[in-house]
Amino acid sequence: MRRPLLPILLAALAVISCAVTSCVRGDQAAGVFVDPALATLVPDDTVLMVGARIDLLVKTPVYRKYIADRKIPQIEQFGQQTGIDPEKDLWQLVYISNGRQGVLLGRGKFANDLEPELERAGMKRSGYKGFTFFGDEKSAVVFINSSSAASGDMAALHSLIDQRGKSHGPPPALAALLKEIPRQSQFWAAYTGGPFYLAIPDGNFAANAQKFLGSIESGSFYIDLSKGVSGLAMGNCSSDQSAQQVHDALQAFVGLGRLTTPSNQPDVLRIYDGIRVTQESKRVKLYVDEPEELVDKSLGLVLGKKR
Repeated sequence: MRRPLLPILLAALAVISCAVTSCVRGDQAAGVFVDPALATLVPDDTVLMVGARIDLLVKTPVYRKYIADRKIPQIEQFGQQTGIDPEKDLWQLVYISNGRQGVLLGRGKFANDLEPELERAGMKRSGYKGFTFFGDEKSAVVFINSSSAASGDMAALHSLIDQRGKSHGPPPALAALLKEIPRQSQFWAAYTGGPFYLAIPDGNFAANAQKFLGSIESGSFYIDLSKGVSGLAMGNCSSDQSAQQVHDALQAFVGLGRLTTPSNQPDVLRIYDGIRVTQESKRVKLYVDEPEELVDKSLGLVLGKKR
């Protein structure tokens, strides 16, 4: 039987996916938590930040039941590059980008004697401004200190080192968005770079998707898996008219999901009761609030978890 698209996308979003000003400039109680050691590495030209609180994520029921055995590729890859067990020794990951290049920052407990192990794994050693890098031009890792590391292509990592010590935390526009994200969110993101586009195949869907995404100039997102799934995606659009179009498209998408859900799947139908779309001037918000019992049943159906 063909399964409705939206529940699968929401489930995948919960599985995958996804403050700083407080860490560096003031009141830490406001906004999402970003480790100060990572916050001070964020360059002034950063327009995108995506974070994951691994230390909190691994304790959630959703992770223990549905993610732990499947793993998250980006987290696993970072663990392999740095020689640690992500579930035990990795606390937080933050991806940063200026729109041209990006770096993945990690905070955790890294062993002091990792260098011989990484070299034995075939990772080439190189040096730059007093730091030791492991990897090649396309993929490398550098340890900033015993509890902070960064991975990415070599050019991006060199740029990060060049700007180290000059940053005072995320730029004001990003910091403002991060303040609106709940502190304990396990996945979150904030974007301030204006219209953005995704590399997707040509066709009617591609054209509509590009138009849809292109009208969003900045926004944020978070997911909390502590009790069920709760989250919020917020987009600031270029105009009231664009915001109305985004709002109506999201409403239609939810409505289509309801119509295509088989009547013999009442738990899947209930998912839509926890989805709400609002618009206020140029700002559109999509709320997700699903109870743990419903998430458990829905993810079990989509992912085939044996109970």
